[in-house]
Amino acid sequence: MKHIGMDIDSVMTHISVLSERGREILHTKVPTRETDLIAFMMSVPGPKQVTLEESQMADFVVRCIEPHASKVIRCLPQHNRLIMESEEKCDRVDARTLADLLYMDRLKAVHHAPWEYRQLREGVRFYWISSRELAIAKNRLKAFYLFNGIHCSGDKVYSPRYRTVFIEQAGKRTANMSLLEQLYQQIDFCKTKKATHIRILRELVQPFRQDMKNLITHPGIGFIGACTLIAYLENGWRLKNKRKLWKYCGVGVRRHESAGKGLRKASRQGNRYLKDVVMTAAATIANRRTADNALTGMWRAGIAAGVAGDRMRRNMARKVAVLVQRSLRFKEEYRDDRITTTP
Repeated sequence: MKHIGMDIDSVMTHISVLSERGREILHTKVPTRETDLIAFMMSVPGPKQVTLEESQMADFVVRCIEPHASKVIRCLPQHNRLIMESEEKCDRVDARTLADLLYMDRLKAVHHAPWEYRQLREGVRFYWISSRELAIAKNRLKAFYLFNGIHCSGDKVYSPRYRTVFIEQAGKRTANMSLLEQLYQQIDFCKTKKATHIRILRELVQPFRQDMKNLITHPGIGFIGACTLIAYLENGWRLKNKRKLWKYCGVGVRRHESAGKGLRKASRQGNRYLKDVVMTAAATIANRRTADNALTGMWRAGIAAGVAGDRMRRNMARKVAVLVQRSLRFKEEYRDDRITTTP
């Protein structure tokens, strides 16, 4: 079995090949093109396994070389300390280090989503990007008004209905009306793009219609949240237990302890999209005026018992994540009888 490490960039790929005994027998570089990558893989005889770090081009490269290798591992760059913290860092050295880590079986692989989930995940990611760009455009518009002494709290300033009123006020304070016009054009463009991404998501989520119907029965979970959960949690069996689930959703706990002493704080890692969904769901549950579901009852029981609000919100987010995972696994809707109202 030969062990191949690939350091990829947009133009060239440096490749290091190790023998069965871990000795480098070849180092070369090839253009990062489909034909050149396939030609190299076919030129290496015998069984071989390949590793490369996760990047923007990793998925393309894997699809090119996977039919010509016994095994392909996309690994997490954050865990490759020999590369990240090395004082000698270049493409050639990185390729050799990846090959060495593969030979020693010291790599942390990235999960490969099936094709349908991959397409949905791409659509979800672009929706969140467009949503963030719209928020930035809105903030810039308000900043322009505030810079000119015009206070505009609320959402009226974004609405076409009240736009003329605000523009007239700005005309008395500034001569840069062309800049204001550009800001409104940017908001209109971002709104159109976000609406288009929602339509695309409705098409991409069609293969998972039943999962979608089940998830939106959960309190605090809407269409976008359901799409995000399906895209990243897939069929619910991707993560083995609830602690791995919490960590992936960004609602786990980081511990710094020794000899029974130390501290525990909220995790700083995890998928930011999943964290946003489950934490938003927890906030929605907490803000319900009536306890019309068991989760809201659980929230109120926890607050009444003296649990701090931020800790209780995180607990609720964990509960939502577990319920969603079960729904995806067993294709079932939300049920109140699965919740206990004790904090």
